[in-house]
Amino acid sequence: MVIFSHGKVGFGVVKVKMLLTQNEQKEIDLIDTRIEELEKRILGNHQSTENIIPITDSLINTNALINASLVGREAVSMFMRRLAELDKLLDPAVEDKAVDLSAKMEEVLVMEPLLQQNAKALYQIQKLASVLDSEAIKNVPSLTDRLEKLTLFYLDRKQEADATTANTMDLLQQYNTIIVNITKSFVQFEDTVTRLEIAALPRKEAD
Repeated sequence: MVIFSHGKVGFGVVKVKMLLTQNEQKEIDLIDTRIEELEKRILGNHQSTENIIPITDSLINTNALINASLVGREAVSMFMRRLAELDKLLDPAVEDKAVDLSAKMEEVLVMEPLLQQNAKALYQIQKLASVLDSEAIKNVPSLTDRLEKLTLFYLDRKQEADATTANTMDLLQQYNTIIVNITKSFVQFEDTVTRLEIAALPRKEAD
């Protein structure tokens, strides 16, 4: 694997190499040799390697740039130095032994309401254990058929009740309509009788 660039490897890489120990340099040279061999197998022989930078040199150069960017930034440097510790703490498979006692006590205090609620629930379950183990509860599965029959009976009665309610509402509506019509008829009848009575009164003779 290679990285193409229009420039050559900078002096930062050489400076980083000078800071490496002899064993580290040997390991890097060994990795570099293996990667170059893979590059030859994958890419073949290149006629021109002027603009080709091996990935190891690119990684070393990147590391040098990162280290240079961290100069004067203590907070970021401290964070980078503790990345391995952070990875270990975030690993769920590793038992958490680094958390101190005060942090554990604080976590327990935060969870105190939930723990008390769970304890009360467990206490209620223990009190009801005798009821849950009673013969009546154990016989519940055998009552499934009766429960299904009662459910069907209830649904049938509910349908009948809904139909009766609808019929009653229709009758009430008809009754209200009849009462309104009778009231109108009485008003008209009274008005007619009044007009006839007025018309039947004797008229005064003119002087």
